[in-house]
Amino acid sequence: MHSNEDLIGDVVGVIVEKIIMEVGVLSHAKVAEILGAHNLTFSDCYRNPDVLNFALKELYGDSYLVLVDKIRNELTGFENHEKLDLFIQKISE
Repeated sequence: MHSNEDLIGDVVGVIVEKIIMEVGVLSHAKVAEILGAHNLTFSDCYRNPDVLNFALKELYGDSYLVLVDKIRNELTGFENHEKLDLFIQKISE
């Protein structure tokens, strides 16, 4: 049975994938490749925001913050704000 944290991780992973897919399939593949090099999937981003932050900066430079804002907007309204706020803070650094 999944814990609440696992479900939040899955939701965050889907949202991150959705936002990156809006950029393009190639972008999705590149982020997935970087995550995979760290033995992570999109669902693992919630618990490992530093790797997602690295991937976004690596691929998008300073414009990565546009994607972070889109992710933040998608997560608005979810419960467990403190942990989600920490996640957004970590990927924004």
